[in-house]
Amino acid sequence: MKSHQNKINQEQILLHLVQDCRKQIGQRTGGIKLYRLLKNQMKQHQINIGRDKFYRFLRAYNLLVPRTKRHFITTNSKHQFYKHKNLVKDKDPVRAEQLWVSDITYIKTQKGHSYLALVTDAYSKQIMGYKLASHMKVSLCTDALKMAIKNRKYPNQKLIHHSDRGIQYCNPGYT
Repeated sequence: MKSHQNKINQEQILLHLVQDCRKQIGQRTGGIKLYRLLKNQMKQHQINIGRDKFYRFLRAYNLLVPRTKRHFITTNSKHQFYKHKNLVKDKDPVRAEQLWVSDITYIKTQKGHSYLALVTDAYSKQIMGYKLASHMKVSLCTDALKMAIKNRKYPNQKLIHHSDRGIQYCNPGYT
């Protein structure tokens, strides 16, 4: 009976420790960080608990922080524009500026979000052109392409431009 009451008391103390810690450093503090921060305080209260048992405790009291969605969709391939054939399937470049790859990526910032358009040389992995903006308009991609064309070292060599065939890259303003 005494050990059961002791276990309940320890759980209540641990619950208060977790809640106080999250009030001080933030509600989205994950289990690993919480465990490290509270380890000394748990020893002071004679609470001997390992990391896995600590996770089970957090789960039992619905205190686990849900994972956030880590990706953002930037490609719309279902559009009315003409999609060119894939010229680079099963081919590897053998020299610089033989194949350029373009894409848009999403960047989360403190002021909201931005989009980064990149034109990368597939052989050298060098970023030939880029543009950062708060929109995904065709101009984002064309500005990155214009910079890449300016940065060409071998303008007389043939070049293949490859993209995911998203709406910006198939738009007549880009092609």
